[in-house]
Amino acid sequence: MDTTPKKREGFLGQKLLVIPDDIRNQVRKNPLISSLYITSIGHYPHAEHHFRERKKGSKQYIFLYCVEGFGYVIVNNKKYRLSPNVFFIIPPDTSHSYEADEKDPWSIYWFHFTGTRAELLYERYLNNNKKSRVVHIPFQEFRLNLFQHIINILEMGYSRYNIEYINITLWELLSSFIYPDFFQKIKHQNTEAGFMNEIITYMQNSIDQSISLGELADHINYSVSYFHTIFKEKTGFSPIHYFNQLKIQKACQYLSFTDLSIKEISHKLGFNDQFYFSRLFKKMMNLSPSEYRHLYNN
Repeated sequence: MDTTPKKREGFLGQKLLVIPDDIRNQVRKNPLISSLYITSIGHYPHAEHHFRERKKGSKQYIFLYCVEGFGYVIVNNKKYRLSPNVFFIIPPDTSHSYEADEKDPWSIYWFHFTGTRAELLYERYLNNNKKSRVVHIPFQEFRLNLFQHIINILEMGYSRYNIEYINITLWELLSSFIYPDFFQKIKHQNTEAGFMNEIITYMQNSIDQSISLGELADHINYSVSYFHTIFKEKTGFSPIHYFNQLKIQKACQYLSFTDLSIKEISHKLGFNDQFYFSRLFKKMMNLSPSEYRHLYNN
């Protein structure tokens, strides 16, 4: 009998991104994307001993896409087996659990979604697949590329354009699953270039440092005032606020995937003052670091 502890997260190469509460509030007020939007997204490769249970369900729909291995989903006491190239959607406020197979654990992409039209899309999923809620689809690499593309964009921060873009892209991703016959293998090219890519990459590579506005502007040889104006026009945030968003995004991953103390995390992200870090985290996530860790690790 396997007595290895099961776990919610903590898999080599995993990705997990949770949209901050203040950004979700902006999305709900944005008529362009409020009808359908992501609240969290991730990728768990070879998720050995993966297990998750929500007795009261989730507030959002949960989309699971198995790409390798096997796993099981239990919804309202009915068990479903997931194999490679199948997907499954769990409705909100529904008791459920899911877990990886012990011998051949799954690799999954997943996201939580909601919005005013989420229920309509879920009904289409049910109507198109009346024989089984476990839906088999042909493997097409572009779906994996779309998942990774959305994750990559979110890792670049939560600017209005990034959030609008990934949630508009969500329609394409979901429709490729629900209407697979209409999709053929396509190529997606990343056309993002220029100074925004350069400066955000610089921010990501300097996530463990404290960098001033002047240092950011100097990196691309812009004056401070011009750099601040252009950056805010393109992202909706000041450069320092954006940099702090990236730091808090990384802090969420440390809190979810490591046992580092809050003080250690604050130092790893370039904050000399642990209490300032905690205040900033709560301002952005609407939870203290310890509350976030408890919520996403229990």
